[in-house]
Amino acid sequence: MNRYVIKFSKEGILRYISHLDLLRLFKRSFKRVGIKLLYSQGFNPHPKMSFAQPLSLGYSSTGEYLEFETTTSVPAGEILTKINSIMPEGILILSCDELTEGGKTLAALTEYADYELSIPLENSLDENVKELIDKYMHQEQIKVLKHQRKSGKDIEIDIKPLISEIDGTILDNNNKLIMLTVKLAAGSNANLSPEMILTSFFNFAEMTYDRAKVFIKRTEIYFSNN
Repeated sequence: MNRYVIKFSKEGILRYISHLDLLRLFKRSFKRVGIKLLYSQGFNPHPKMSFAQPLSLGYSSTGEYLEFETTTSVPAGEILTKINSIMPEGILILSCDELTEGGKTLAALTEYADYELSIPLENSLDENVKELIDKYMHQEQIKVLKHQRKSGKDIEIDIKPLISEIDGTILDNNNKLIMLTVKLAAGSNANLSPEMILTSFFNFAEMTYDRAKVFIKRTEIYFSNN
């Protein structure tokens, strides 16, 4: 078994292509450059290739990870060069490394993710953003409604334990553009969407914004056992 991980960025117009379309793009790209992926066995074989954490449609990222297996050993540097040579604008392969055989998948090892949320305000912020964040995090609980797909019901949950870090900066002279940087629980054990932080924080601050103008970027994913 030859197992690798690619780290890549997804920006520009390509942030609007879906998770499945991105998988198809990589599958075709490997085929074009002559890198043979290892396929699963059975009635409907598929390439052994998966993302560490799917990225929401419309988000950009500078820290995405794709792991895959090949039928033969290929130098990681060669994979990096070949795949980058045919990637469309908006996808850039940042690194390629060989993984040890066996062990858990990157999806199973995912623990946290960093995000940047750029939020234009409809009105100027009168309060210091860092003081506002401090008040927000000093709540005993931070409760939000989360929709359960199976039951179809909305349940109230406390997201405070899922927020590892949060900070904020004013990006313009009119106090009408905020950048929130957050480190949130991610992965199969616990996962917090930045959308929940966005809604919760601005409800707490009693501020309004246009969601269509909010720009969200994932900057890194963190795994257990390094």
